[in-house]
Amino acid sequence: MQIEQPLAGVGDRLIAGLLDLIIVMIAAIVGSAVISSIDSSLGVWFIVLYNIVILAYYPISEIAFNGGSIGKNAMSLKVIKIDGSPYRVSDALLRWLIGFVEIFMTYGGLATLVVALNPKGQRLGDMAAGTTVIKKRNSMRQLQRNLASRPELPEDYEPTFQGLLSLTDQEIEICRKAIRIFRIRQDREPMELAKTMVEKRLGIQSDLHPIKFMDIIEKDYLYYSIKAEEKAHQGANLDLKIEETDSDQEEEKN
Repeated sequence: MQIEQPLAGVGDRLIAGLLDLIIVMIAAIVGSAVISSIDSSLGVWFIVLYNIVILAYYPISEIAFNGGSIGKNAMSLKVIKIDGSPYRVSDALLRWLIGFVEIFMTYGGLATLVVALNPKGQRLGDMAAGTTVIKKRNSMRQLQRNLASRPELPEDYEPTFQGLLSLTDQEIEICRKAIRIFRIRQDREPMELAKTMVEKRLGIQSDLHPIKFMDIIEKDYLYYSIKAEEKAHQGANLDLKIEETDSDQEEEKN
């Protein structure tokens, strides 16, 4: 399976881990204060329960936040299964058990080294669980930027090229960045490379100037995306009408 979301960088993962560690330390301080103030006969059981909760923070938070944790969510990170299957409790527990060795017993050194060297951004726990950590792209801020920067399409717009939806979001973003680089630095090479990439992906060849070509590609991609959304919405409405009709017929029979 190809991972379409960008992989989380080592720096982002370290910061997320540090934020989670701070939360655990705060919980430890609060728990210690509570332990010291309760009856000694209950203190032993409280200590046992408290230690279990502290140790289980990482797998519990990742399951509760669907692959995230408080630290990961703050850095827009998420744990996913590489094969696309749901992230399960067993995966979180396996990551945590191995992470106890490669993170806590080596002060994060082993995990950082393995992530930096692994092409899929995996530490040992990820390899065992079949997971990796990605950087979530579709944050509200990113969505607002995309909406603000996307081109306006006239109602009678006719697309020039076909098959644009076969391009990934990353490839479209590469095209946009190539255009921005050209406009800011007058550096034509990234734009020409992006044009060659798109031509190869679509199986076409165009004599258009790269910036004109990129502009058309971006607009065609938006056009086909809107049409696909409209078709999906119409299909959902049709399914709803069919369900309502079947329900009415059942009521009439009864």
